[in-house]
Amino acid sequence: MKWTLIFLLGSALVVGTMGWTYHHSNNKMNWSQAREFCQNNYTDMVAIQSQEENDYLVSLLPNRSSSPYYWIGITKAHKNDPWTWVGNNSTWIGDHSWAQNEPNNNHSTEFCVEIYVNGGANRGKWNDEKCANLKYPVCYKAQCTATSCGRGRCQETIKNITCHCEPGFEGDRCQTAVQCAPLSQPDGGYLNCSGENQTFNSTCTFGCYLGFLLLGSSDLTCGTDGVWSGPRPVCASYKQLLMAVAGCGAFSAICCICFCCIKHRKRKKLAQPREPEEVTNPSNETLG
Repeated sequence: MKWTLIFLLGSALVVGTMGWTYHHSNNKMNWSQAREFCQNNYTDMVAIQSQEENDYLVSLLPNRSSSPYYWIGITKAHKNDPWTWVGNNSTWIGDHSWAQNEPNNNHSTEFCVEIYVNGGANRGKWNDEKCANLKYPVCYKAQCTATSCGRGRCQETIKNITCHCEPGFEGDRCQTAVQCAPLSQPDGGYLNCSGENQTFNSTCTFGCYLGFLLLGSSDLTCGTDGVWSGPRPVCASYKQLLMAVAGCGAFSAICCICFCCIKHRKRKKLAQPREPEEVTNPSNETLG
């Protein structure tokens, strides 16, 4: 995918691209007229999102040795308002965006911004200007549409578009539902799923044939992370269950008998009479 700067030099040149396109005019306009021109012919006046984009835009614009330069889509309504980009209300300003000693609001009404494209140290820097001054507009045309990202939000980036997918969807265009591990039908039972591929939000229902009992949840749903809502249930035959219950009962009985025997032996031992200890009379000891 390639970004293309489309120059409006009396006639338009159109080149296909998957990213958005930049456009400019050689007709001078005040800031309001420049934005209206961009909205009528493209999407809007350019709204810069990063220093990388700022530098890329400047590399595409024709050099100019002096004013007038190019309007960009950042403005404010009052002196103490923050600078805000048109279209997305972003307040992004890089660490080195402004030219030296700018913005200075020199005439107390410099509420619009131009970008320098000269060959000096200020190339690519910004300067606040009176919105009534005449300069050249720089516009962009968005390539994101309602169908660009099947189940996601489309964001335009340099040389590309990026899709931010909704939970449960994946792929470069959010076109694929997240898939859970395939489920198999249990022995002695059956399985019915609402989605053929067992993908996000599909539900599988389990059941058992006559003579079998379902152990576990009868319904499992595929989650946004590609994991089922619980373990796969099993179908156990009544014969197996009876044997298991009988086995558990026998084991419990043996444990109970052993416990009772041990407890009985302890009680019997404690109940036995204790023999008196032999007492030595000190008077019978032989004096040395």
